[in-house]
Order: sequence, then structure tokens, then C-alpha cells
Amino acid sequence: MSLSKVVDAIRRHKRFLISAHIDPEGDAVGSQLAMASLLKRLGKKAVMIDEDPPPTSCMFLPGIRSITLYKDLKDKRAGKFDCAIIVDCPTLERIGKVKGLIGGDTPVINIDHHVSNDMFGDVNWVDRKAAATGEMIFELSKKLRLRLTRDEAETIYSAILIDTGSFRYSNTSAKTHMIAAELIGEGLDMNAIYEHLFELRSFQATYLLGLVLSGIKKSRDGKIVWVWLTKRMLKESGASFDEAENFIGMPRSVKGCKAALFFRETDKKGVYKVSFRGSKEIDVNKIASKFGGGGHARASGCTIKAANPKQAEKTVLKEVAKAV
Repeated sequence: MSLSKVVDAIRRHKRFLISAHIDPEGDAVGSQLAMASLLKRLGKKAVMIDEDPPPTSCMFLPGIRSITLYKDLKDKRAGKFDCAIIVDCPTLERIGKVKGLIGGDTPVINIDHHVSNDMFGDVNWVDRKAAATGEMIFELSKKLRLRLTRDEAETIYSAILIDTGSFRYSNTSAKTHMIAAELIGEGLDMNAIYEHLFELRSFQATYLLGLVLSGIKKSRDGKIVWVWLTKRMLKESGASFDEAENFIGMPRSVKGCKAALFFRETDKKGVYKVSFRGSKEIDVNKIASKFGGGGHARASGCTIKAANPKQAEKTVLKEVAKAV
């Protein structure tokens, strides 16, 4: 029923705003790109606007430079679009300043797979069993009776690849593999996509990884492992934050780790971001939600305020320790 309502809403409107969460990753970016392409093939006008730029690892994706950053908009008035489609985002607040572009009477279509989604749309299609929002965009293309182009297949495949950890995470299902098989059938270069998303790093990013790992810590029992990314590290390495997108995989891979954490200093004093990854026994979404964040049971995030990094670390670790 929800998918049918999405299709009905798409048929009724002509000018679409497409956006996703702040600090977008591969699933958010790939889903936006595919969504915009499908709409344009239906004769619609579709504009992608995000608060933050896509990660460096996604810059190879077709159409990526069509995404406009909010800060670069000359006209920031609301009401320019007759419908907004928000993908891969659990709450409307998570799209940041882009929310201001949505008029009070503008219908919002919410397409997402996060367990923490608060059903903020006028039309809500939330499939918590989907491995990625990219899977849902694939289903939408079928409902719209549009055969995917090679470019659309590449963006959707990349979205799925990121959110399943290259099909390694527990959210990967038989359905995921069947969708991937059909996408691959469109002639994708799987090896090149994997390299861009997971392997290729600049020298600066590799240097940054060394700095981050030099400060790796663990709890006494080894079940909690965490790292920090500081502004000093970014300055010393010359890398950007988005190049650290997959760094949390390092503490997560430590033998015996049940919960991995990635702390980051922000440009705002006293504000820190935390990414969580948990084993199948640990629901990190519940931990993140205690700090106003959320996401998935195995992968979540939040933003917290604290007097200093040490206090931020202590506060979060206390809650993680309870869960572990």
C-alpha cells in the first residue's frame, strides 16, 4: 500500500525536491541519484539538494555533480517545489537546513529503511527489513515500469553495497542478492565500484587513518573498541572528514569486539558526533536513541554535547557498557 501511494504521489506532481540526511553516505547518495533519474525519465523536474557534500568515495557515481549544496543556493525561499522526496532519513530534522525549502503545504514523501524512522511524511514508505534504501528504489522502478539504465543500476548497486558492507552485514538477505544479480546483469564493473567505495584512498586519507588508529582504545574485557578523529588530525593529514567514512570498520574488526565506536570533533565547540557499530547481540540503535540519535540495530549514530572530549567519551561509554 505504501509503495502504491508513493507512485500515486509521483504521478500527481511535477517539480520535486530530493534530499537525504546530513553527512550522506553511499546509500543516501546512490538512492538520490537513482530517484532523480527515474523522475526525469517520467518527464518530471527533479532537483537534488543536500546540506553536506557526498563523500569522496562516491564522486565516481554518474550524475553526482548534479547534487547541489544548500550553501550554494542563491534562492533559499520555500515553496519552489510541489513535492519533496526524502530518502534514507529517519527524521525530517536530519536533512538539516534543506528543511527550510519545503513549504508548509508541500507534501513530503518519506522513503527509508531505518528502524528509528518517525514516519514524518505525508506519504510514508518505510521498510525496516530492506538492507538499504537503494533496494527500495529498485522496487520503485519496477512499480513505475521503468527498466533501469546502466547508470541507475550503478547508483543503486553502490547504495546496496555500502549499507551491506559489500554483502557482509547481517542485513543482507536472499532478496538483496537477487536484486544485486539483476543490477549486475546491466553490465556493471563490480570490481571498479568496490575499489572506489572501499579501497581507493588518497595519501592524505591513508595518513589520517594512521593517526586515528594510533589512538585506538578498548575496554578491559576487549568488548568495546573505539577511536577518535580530531580537528588536529584533519589539519595534520590534510584530509577531509568524508574521507574517513569507512574508518569505523577498523575497530569493528578487532577480535572480541561487540561494540565499535567512532568519535569525531566537530567545528562547534563542545559538540561531538558518534558512530556506533554493534554485533548481533547489541542493539546500538537503542544506545544512540538515548542521545537523540538513531539508525539501525547494528549501525547508528548521534550527536552529543559535552564539556570536552574526555567527558563525551565517558558519557557514551557508560551507556555502551550497560548494553554490552
